[in-house]
Amino acid sequence: MSKDSQHLIEDIIQQLRLPDINADACVHSVCNLSNCRSCVDACPQEAWILDDEALGLNVDTCDGCGLCVPACPSGALHIHFPWVIRQLGAKIVALFACDKSGINEHSAILPCIHALGIRQLLQLYNSGIEHLLLATEQCKQCSRYASNNDLYYRIEKLNHLLSENNQSPIILMQRSNNVWTKVFNSDETISRGTQISRRDFLHGGGQQLHKQMLIIDPLNQAELQTIPPGQFLTISKENKSHWPWSPVLDEFICNGCDACINLCPTGALKLFNSEKNLSNMYELSSAQLKYEINPQDCTGCGICAAVCESEAIMIDNWFLSSYHFVPLTESTCNSCGIKFHFPKQYSQSDRFYCRICQHQDHNSNLYQVLD
Repeated sequence: MSKDSQHLIEDIIQQLRLPDINADACVHSVCNLSNCRSCVDACPQEAWILDDEALGLNVDTCDGCGLCVPACPSGALHIHFPWVIRQLGAKIVALFACDKSGINEHSAILPCIHALGIRQLLQLYNSGIEHLLLATEQCKQCSRYASNNDLYYRIEKLNHLLSENNQSPIILMQRSNNVWTKVFNSDETISRGTQISRRDFLHGGGQQLHKQMLIIDPLNQAELQTIPPGQFLTISKENKSHWPWSPVLDEFICNGCDACINLCPTGALKLFNSEKNLSNMYELSSAQLKYEINPQDCTGCGICAAVCESEAIMIDNWFLSSYHFVPLTESTCNSCGIKFHFPKQYSQSDRFYCRICQHQDHNSNLYQVLD
């Protein structure tokens, strides 16, 4: 092989290992005030570069580990996830092996198993797969490992959430390479692309069809990559659960400016009317005005906290929360005559002026005649 051909192959391999970037989904594209640096902090190679002008990736430094993918709150980053399932006893099992495990079955190799984030785990779970069979090296001795980006921790927390809602847990199985390879080499649960006839379906093929649906490859469907993880779960809005992310609003210092409401890209924060479900504040009565906080729709992007001028909101990880409302009081500004609202618990003593006019000197004269 010539040197030019070798360089071409190396360039292709390098390009294939880079994460796919959906720039429109990036938090920095949604809001210029965002202070998100999740991909930068997660990268063990320091390949992501963030400054006041741009967010960029050093393609020569990136080793394709994929650890930026689970760290990205908005799902703007993606690598190809292998999709291999087998039947182990009565269980449907997804197989994954890291590239340092010594296993050479490329259709099941991840650069790093910790690239499986909350979104990917719930996509698997939502597809009916509750068992993962892993083959790894000693993760904590790996140069890529970081305790704040740990697959086992994510599964522990997700199982706590599932247990709170009486749902079965995600089972993590680790076996020797020999056992893993033996399972891998067993027959597929169902051949890819297999279809069953109408006659077979009517004669009990429903279970077979269900298994076939599991192979549709949810981990690599573009339309699923930016969905808030909580939306993959079926949990009653009345239940209090430890959600992966949840907005936490301090009603005593929130001034009702609606910046978080207007900029939340997923609708985890909304201005809500319990009867008409309207979003125009001028159409609502004060008795109906509420802020709706829904952790099921939160991705943890942090835009709400970044734009809050009164620092009344934060994003909490695995916070015990539920879908709930913050009642609002409506008033009319004594200075400009504009209607405005604020939480009923708002501790600001001067509630006669909107948040703009509060900063004005109301004792000054607009016009003065000077001698």
